[in-house]
Amino acid sequence: MTGHASFTNRYADKRRASRVRVHLHARYVSATLNLEGLVTDLSPDGLFFCSDYLDDRGEFARVWIEIPSRAAPLELRGEVRWVNEGPDNCGMGIKFDDVPLEDRILLSALRDGGPEPLEAQPPSGSA
Repeated sequence: MTGHASFTNRYADKRRASRVRVHLHARYVSATLNLEGLVTDLSPDGLFFCSDYLDDRGEFARVWIEIPSRAAPLELRGEVRWVNEGPDNCGMGIKFDDVPLEDRILLSALRDGGPEPLEAQPPSGSA
């Protein structure tokens, strides 16, 4: 997409919940893009999705996050609030929309270092 400007995230000061650094595989789907990428920070209110392909601010999307101890990915909806085209950290800041209570509890547990691992691990017993 064109017209993106690389800028400091001015939304960071307006966040209601703190984020935690993670390294989780995810899928991003909007009206214009279908991407595989990584979530590198996460909170009950939003995430940062790393990708070389970017949507415009204001685009609505679904994100499926692979949580290692869950059988199915966590599906969330949100809006692209900011875009970073920087060479070292290209991606989109996404603010969640209408997160069910059960998913909000899981996201809070992840942020607080709860029972879910913060990084995908290889299966035990692998060489």
